[in-house]
Amino acid sequence: MKKRGNILHNVDWLIISLYLVLCLIGVVNIYAADFNPINGDFFDLTNRSGKQFLWLGSSLVIGLVIMCFDSNFFRTISPVIYAIITLLLLAVIFLARDVKGARAWIDIGPFKLQPAEFAKFATALFLSAYLGNIGSSKKKEESSIEDVGRRLSRFIRGKKVFSISDIDLYGQVLPILIILLPMALILGQDDTGSALVFSSFFFVFYREGVIGRIFIVGLMAIVLAIITLMYDKHVAFTALGVSAILVYSSYIKNTKIAIGTISSLCVFLVLMAVFDWNTSLNTYILWGWILINLIVLLSIPDLWKRIERGVVLVGLVLSMGYVGMLENAYTILQPHQKERIEIILGKKHDKSVSFQTDQSLNAIGSGGFSGKGFLEGTHTKGKWVPEQSTDYIFCTIGEEWGLIGTSLVIFLFIALIFRIVQKAEMQRSKMSRVYGYCVASIFFIHFLINIGMTIQIMPVIGIPLPFMSYGGSSLFGFTALLFMFIKFDSQRLDIL
Repeated sequence: MKKRGNILHNVDWLIISLYLVLCLIGVVNIYAADFNPINGDFFDLTNRSGKQFLWLGSSLVIGLVIMCFDSNFFRTISPVIYAIITLLLLAVIFLARDVKGARAWIDIGPFKLQPAEFAKFATALFLSAYLGNIGSSKKKEESSIEDVGRRLSRFIRGKKVFSISDIDLYGQVLPILIILLPMALILGQDDTGSALVFSSFFFVFYREGVIGRIFIVGLMAIVLAIITLMYDKHVAFTALGVSAILVYSSYIKNTKIAIGTISSLCVFLVLMAVFDWNTSLNTYILWGWILINLIVLLSIPDLWKRIERGVVLVGLVLSMGYVGMLENAYTILQPHQKERIEIILGKKHDKSVSFQTDQSLNAIGSGGFSGKGFLEGTHTKGKWVPEQSTDYIFCTIGEEWGLIGTSLVIFLFIALIFRIVQKAEMQRSKMSRVYGYCVASIFFIHFLINIGMTIQIMPVIGIPLPFMSYGGSSLFGFTALLFMFIKFDSQRLDIL
């Protein structure tokens, strides 16, 4: 039974145990990935395993320091931490030297500091404190099944399901800006992988009902981006026009027209699939469809009084600008970044570019069921996989420990994330709950993308596997993230 006011009894030892096991597995496999038979001392600080072990000890000190302070202290200083990390991110853009195409590290004597790893912690802490301190007078039902049915019923009856007044500046817009600021600064460092991790906070927003509809808009933006990159802006503009017509049809109080518009599009798409219509004529057919529907819709009396004219028009203009911006932004990417995107989208098949992921997949596959054994991995010994002790540490596990080892690691991560979510739902403080979901979302995105890129189902964007990849900054950042939640949870019973 947990006791109030006693941290030693109130900490969740299961989370700490999972953390320690993952860290130790990481150190062992870093040793294997970087093994040098001439100097095989595990604890030698000239070896990466020795440095990682030292950083593990230091990270435990960071965790203990966090546990020594009251959670209200961190709630109070969260804006200060966020501001300091933001200034560091800004300084990195101007002061950091280029390392493998990214300007993300600041040299401090013999050490290299990567502020982006701490930005996740600072953003999660400040965001949870901010959301925990504001209340919304709006009813948040976006995620309920009942509300989905209610909105579907309103759509069928021809009633609008969105109003500009639904947007809450303090409860929706500012939280998004809190995320976008460090994300933009990290993108300025050419560290696309770390910036992408900040998209994990949108899962938190969806859980808290902050951006029910904005979340859908974000998904639409992703679809538009994929269409633009896979084809060209003309195809994207066509898709945008189709979407606009569907939106128009959704707002008018004429169910027959709405159903007719959607049905005609579905019939055309089915015919395309059945008869394999993959010609440029399809674009002209869709443009004609857009024009016909636009004339029909505009001929309806008082149509523009029945829809959110400002939202639709501004949204359409912004979407067109977004498509154009994507095409321009794509031209300024580094050649290797373009090649990786094109390989993922299936536009290009270049073995010289996919060499790293090919070798990664070969290493994992060669491990079989039980693996080749500790220090027996041929791909690992031959250094066939670049960055194998950092971003590709999962390859070493797959080759030397096989399916058993990789399954164990995946199970441990799933257990950790599930436990964090479970404990987050038990919090009495909104800040603690939001922070718990921030931690779980960040770990999930890292886990998904890192392992996904090693088995060629995710783009190679270079983000570490939490607690296991070599690196002091990432280990310190992840430890601070986790132990802050452990601290919040330890004082859960102190909140009435």
